[in-house]
Amino acid sequence: MILRVILKYLGISRCLLAVIFLVALGQGPSFADMVRVTGRAALIDGDTALAQRRALEDALYLAALAGGADVSGFSMADRGVLTGESVLVRPGSRILDYSVLRQGPSNNHYEVEIDAYVGAVPEIGCAMRPAVRLIAGHPQIHAGQRAPLWTDAALEQAHVSTIRLLESTPRVDLSTSDISFAPDPQARSNVPDGFDYRALLTGRANEPASTTSNIPDSARALHLSWHATAPSLNSHTLTVTLSAQIIDPAAPNRARQISTRQTVAISANTPWRTVNVLARRDASKVAEIVALKAAAELSNWLDDYACAPLQGELVAAGAGQFRINLGSRDGLTHQSLAFVEGHGQPWTVFRIVELTASSSTVSPLNINRAGRNLEGANVRFELGG
Repeated sequence: MILRVILKYLGISRCLLAVIFLVALGQGPSFADMVRVTGRAALIDGDTALAQRRALEDALYLAALAGGADVSGFSMADRGVLTGESVLVRPGSRILDYSVLRQGPSNNHYEVEIDAYVGAVPEIGCAMRPAVRLIAGHPQIHAGQRAPLWTDAALEQAHVSTIRLLESTPRVDLSTSDISFAPDPQARSNVPDGFDYRALLTGRANEPASTTSNIPDSARALHLSWHATAPSLNSHTLTVTLSAQIIDPAAPNRARQISTRQTVAISANTPWRTVNVLARRDASKVAEIVALKAAAELSNWLDDYACAPLQGELVAAGAGQFRINLGSRDGLTHQSLAFVEGHGQPWTVFRIVELTASSSTVSPLNINRAGRNLEGANVRFELGG
């Protein structure tokens, strides 16, 4: 009786309450599960391709709801008077994989039956992701005026050892090159070639070469810059700063940068000069210490990069199509699906219509249902990691 009075006051019918109750009961388990659903779409003017896409999207939406849903309620009031209630139902689970069991026309509709693996992403790390291909170029090395004379040699050895240690990093395919990927200061010159000092002396125009053009679309460049300083000429310590850059010419917005610093004791700090000199470390020992710490930090950084979520912003690429800087090198295939929420649309599914090594062009399965302002929306792919 009390419940009936409350429902009457809120203006919620018993039928609507039953729907909300069933959705609440339908909250899926915390682990992934297999569900079988059938999506339907009306056949309009015999357009089978359009009905097929709409039916598949309907099936995917139902599968996501079967794995759990988030229910939000809203009250509408006018001058303090309750005028209505709205309930928004959104999928609360992820579609990890699916397969089409049956599809085809049925009377005036088109049906697609699928088995979908939905729920929480299993803890499998990045097992489904391909290794990130990196090309380590020639490093930049600089030693301060107060650093020991052997510092340059120590940094060279540290670089070689660091690259060798990074080659064993999981999910990273690292190779080396003699090409330097360091930014060319001449490339930022706005002086015309006819007035450039270097061009006047050498007779060669200032045309900086684009070293990143030698990087294939399936790879990225890794540039390391080493810098060592010491507080004084007779200092007992050496501070080494390492700046690492991942350069991605095919997708510049996916470039990354990190900087680390470590201070290494190069001699004992005792009142006796003879003891300090005898206990002084040589270039090889300093290089070993620097490389071990640098490789450990870079390895964690590269691991995070290799396992970064497959998501990015949609960029308009024609009527009903959008481009995203994710491609086959990231593990995408023509069967991969993308999902987006927000931008005026609570749930939109995208399919890949064109795929390259570093990018893909996607289109909504149901172009008429998709929002009008999808450009700039954040889209995500699911590959189990």
